[in-house]
Amino acid sequence: MFTGLIQHIGKISDIKSSTQGNIFAISIEPAEFEGFKHVKMGDSIAINGLCTTVISLQEKGFSVNLMNESLKRSIFKDFTRNNLVNLELAMSVGDRFDGHIVTGHIDTVGMVSNIVTDGFSKVFSIECDTKYVVEKGSITLNGVSLTVSNVQNGFVEVSLIPHTLQNTTFQYLKKGDFLNVEFDILAKYIEKFTFLKDNKEKSKIDENFLIENGF
Repeated sequence: MFTGLIQHIGKISDIKSSTQGNIFAISIEPAEFEGFKHVKMGDSIAINGLCTTVISLQEKGFSVNLMNESLKRSIFKDFTRNNLVNLELAMSVGDRFDGHIVTGHIDTVGMVSNIVTDGFSKVFSIECDTKYVVEKGSITLNGVSLTVSNVQNGFVEVSLIPHTLQNTTFQYLKKGDFLNVEFDILAKYIEKFTFLKDNKEKSKIDENFLIENGF
């Protein structure tokens, strides 16, 4: 599990493609990536919000496998060498829980439709599915935990402060760029339990049920 707080910006140094999936090599600056010295084979690292497993380690980097399903659902299918990526190590027991619950499972791909300056912040308009998005709720874009400042049908707005811009790849994004999108896992579970989509049965959870059970 992750929090959406980016710890380092890495660079794709190599890509090996095959019909089974791709192997991505990521280069880093170990002195600037706090906690990387404790990473071992099999550990999880979120790359642009996608949970990956470390398959090899180097002094200044690591490699991961991305299966075809991950490539299909994310922006990695279009990545090339030297692309910059946001990195976050998986949470440890006892860590501070900032950001929000991020699973590292990409739901869809969004596109930057506009970027405007508002005071010291920059407002990014993202074209994507908004089914699970609410104003002032949480969304993960390229692995960054962000608060939704506005939502309309098919568009989401997020405002980034200078610190977030300077420490993530958002500083390099431009209109027309694509991003990995992960919706709030709580919203998806609420839909599952409320509407029971799979069996089409009417949910027993309604306002009266919640009141009777102290909510």
